[in-house]
Amino acid sequence: MRSTNDEDEETKGYNIDIEFWGIAYIELPNLFRGIKIRKLVDSIPQKIDKFKSDFGYNVFQITTDDANYYVVAAGCKVGKNNWLNENRVLNPSLEYDEIVITL
Repeated sequence: MRSTNDEDEETKGYNIDIEFWGIAYIELPNLFRGIKIRKLVDSIPQKIDKFKSDFGYNVFQITTDDANYYVVAAGCKVGKNNWLNENRVLNPSLEYDEIVITL
């Protein structure tokens, strides 16, 4: 997922990419504003508990606009970059300018 925010002086000129790998389940809206990501260790919704136990992956809860969405994946990385038409899906050798967090 990629977000650009030219209105915020702190992130002006940068993209914030949220990268998941080893995805077993994904439930995300097409567009959202504001986001919080956390790795769940308990209180996992029943509809996705099977994916976690079958694969042993992590469950990530994405909260935005009073709604919760879920991704079951091996891991998650949030990176800052200034790529215009490039991404790590098509070019995995790209390096982020800054890794904000790895979950």
